[in-house]
Parts: sequence; C-alpha cells; structure tokens
Amino acid sequence: MVRIASSMINTAALNDLQRSQFELFEAQRKTASQREAEDLKGYGRDAKSLVSLQRMRAKSEGHLQSAQELNIRLELQDTHLGRAADSVAYLRDQLTTALALNDLSSVSETLEDVFSDIKGAFNATHNGQYLFGGTNTADAPIQASDLNDLATNPLADAVTADGELIKVRIDDNRLVNAGPLGRTEALGALSALRDLEVFAQGPNGPFTETPDQNQKDAIKTALNQLSTVYGDLIQSQAANGRSMNEADAMIERHISQNNVLDKLTGDLTEVDLAEVAVQLNQAQVQFQATASVFRTIQSLSLVDFLR
Repeated sequence: MVRIASSMINTAALNDLQRSQFELFEAQRKTASQREAEDLKGYGRDAKSLVSLQRMRAKSEGHLQSAQELNIRLELQDTHLGRAADSVAYLRDQLTTALALNDLSSVSETLEDVFSDIKGAFNATHNGQYLFGGTNTADAPIQASDLNDLATNPLADAVTADGELIKVRIDDNRLVNAGPLGRTEALGALSALRDLEVFAQGPNGPFTETPDQNQKDAIKTALNQLSTVYGDLIQSQAANGRSMNEADAMIERHISQNNVLDKLTGDLTEVDLAEVAVQLNQAQVQFQATASVFRTIQSLSLVDFLR
C-alpha cells in the first residue's frame, strides 16, 4: 500500500495561504500608496532610471527656487531704483522751477527730502538684509546720517566700502547678477547733493529768495550733474529689468522641465488604479479560497475516514 504523508498536504496548503496573503498585502499596499514599490529594490532594472530622474528633478527644483528668490529680490530692487530715479527727477524739476522763478529759498528743504528718499531707497532691506549691499548684507550701503553729515565729511565716508556683487545660479550654465551695489549707484546722487549742501554752508550760501549769480551757477551745475545721474539710474533699472525677465524665463523653463520629469517618474512609480483594483479583488477571492481550503485540511482527521 502506498502511504501519502498528510504533512505534505498541510505544508502545501500553508504555502498557498502565505502566497495569497502576500499577494493580498501587495495589492492593498499599491492601492493605498499608489506606488509600484516601497523602495528602489522593488523597481528592478528601472531603479537606475528612477534615481537619475530624481537627481535631475532635485537639481531643477534647486535652480527653480533660486530663480524665484532672485525674482522677488529683483522686483523689490526695481521698485527702489525707480524711487531713487524719481527722487532725482523731482530734485531736477524743483531746481529748474526755482531757478526760473529766481527764488532759491526752498532749495535746502528740497535737498533734505531728496537725501532722505535716496538713502531710504538704497538702504532698503529684504528679510533683514540690505538689498544693495552685495555680499555685505549687514551694513547699510549709505552711512551718512543726514545732509549735514554728508557735507562735512569726505564723500567716501558716506557709503560702505565693503561688499561685492552677488551672482545667483539659476541654471547649470547661467549666473545672473542679483543687483547693483548701493555704494556705486547712489554715489552720483550723493555727490550732487553734497556739492549743493557744501555750497549752501559756504561763503556764498545759503540759497535765498534773491539769489546772486554764484547761487544760480551752482544750481545750473547741479542740473547738468543730475541729468547724468538720472540717466545712470534709469540704465541700472533697465539692467535690473533684463535680469528679472531672464529669471522669469528660467522659472517657466524649470516648471515645465519639472512637470516632464514628474510625468516620467510617475510612469515608473505610479500604478494603474483600475488594474490594481482588479488585482485586489482577485487577491481577496484567492485568499478567501485558500484560507477555506487550509481550514478544511486542518480539520481533517482519521476519524473522518473511519465513519
């Protein structure tokens, strides 16, 4: 008589039950995570491609953040450069009007207002750091406390000497200037203001409502100087605008690139929910059937055959 060991049947049934449990678990995991695998080992030959895509995505995201932060900075700088240029234009208009009216009594007050505007523009901050300080973000670019301080000390003392231009990488092969330095951009306006204040404090000053020829000549010299200063500020604002346009273009490029990389990564990692739903249903049915068979085998005994 051929004997068949019942332990083999139990072992086979247990293996089937364990396999169906694993398949059910995997189907449930895919349904919950919507991912093919939990780690790179689960992607087999696609793991290398997935790692490469993730590295490209991380690099592109880093450049995107840099470009976005730069864009915010450039927008703020555009506002403050425009403010400085408007202040110089205002001073030029006020001096022209005063000269035409032959009344320079308001010049000193106008100088004070314009100095305050110029200083406020180039000492503007963002997140606690000076926008126009370059690499020196801790010290204000314009150090002169007021117009009198500007006039009674050397012009070089009116600005911070430290700080270099900041360059921001917004792509692998593209560095963009983060903005001009206050100590250079404000120097022309400060020089014109200082010359007028030094004149006002000198033997031919102050400016009066009945100006003499020396006072008129000082105003005319300042007007010529301010025309150049205004043009330089407009050029700086234009250069800042070009950098802003470049940052905008890079932001759009990186967003588009990230979307493509996300899709490629998703093609490797994301599951087909309809397919997984079918797998889950099949795994549940198989598990229930296997468990039923296992319970039946476990309950069998010799008594069942002797009845």
